[in-house]
Amino acid sequence: MRIRAPKDFWSGLMFCGFAAVGILAARGYSLGAAGKMGPGYFPLLLGLVLAALGLFLIGRSVVLEGEPLPRFHVLPLAVIAVAVCLFGLLIEPLGLVVALAVLTVLTAWAGPQFRLTETLALTVALILFSVGVFVYGLGLPLAIWPSYWPSL
Repeated sequence: MRIRAPKDFWSGLMFCGFAAVGILAARGYSLGAAGKMGPGYFPLLLGLVLAALGLFLIGRSVVLEGEPLPRFHVLPLAVIAVAVCLFGLLIEPLGLVVALAVLTVLTAWAGPQFRLTETLALTVALILFSVGVFVYGLGLPLAIWPSYWPSL
């Protein structure tokens, strides 16, 4: 068996992995019936659909020709993971504005086409949207500015 389409093969394997997690998560819950679904029904159903999709892609990767995988870049993934962790660490002491600014600038910097002006515009738009939706729209108790920010 020769893999002719590596992208399809690895995508199929990823779907099968997610399916295994969903099916294993559903094991501990009651399934119920189609008319009266239990808490394990949807994760099991979703896991089965993902497994079918994964098996289809793996089968397709053996039959059809496809393009090879590009080189795997670890540094951008690491920078994005660090940025998300920093967001979680910074949101309470420094507020939503600073945490979102750090998150947006770092994740944009991880990409191959970083442009400072576009990143700053995206940062401002994301901050305005997030503050509007989460703080004012949904009323979540998030600090907008750092807790030690002097009151005006």
